[in-house]
Amino acid sequence: MLSQEPQGDARDERLAQNEVIFRTVNESIQQQALRFGGLDAYQFICECASSGCFERISLTLEQYERIRGEGSTFVVTPGHEYDEIELVIERQVTYSVVRKDGAAGVIAEFTDPRDGESD
Repeated sequence: MLSQEPQGDARDERLAQNEVIFRTVNESIQQQALRFGGLDAYQFICECASSGCFERISLTLEQYERIRGEGSTFVVTPGHEYDEIELVIERQVTYSVVRKDGAAGVIAEFTDPRDGESD
């Protein structure tokens, strides 16, 4: 049984890394939106664990900022939640907010591009 657990951790880490990549793209979208006024809704990329997912989620910058308030929270398309590595903390019609758990949570916090930003 011990041989299965490291494989599970490695899988969880790989899934978390996929999500981190999409979060980084969304951070760039947010920065560009701010440069252009940032008043309307923008198309962010689903931050789920699937490396092949490029579904769009329409959010205002205020909504995105609220979700990104913690390094372990991500926005995903409904149905793209991964119970093995995250907990759904909010459900809306067009998106869900998830919090990473375990190894995925550690990776999410460690790789948060906002870590160390001053308020």
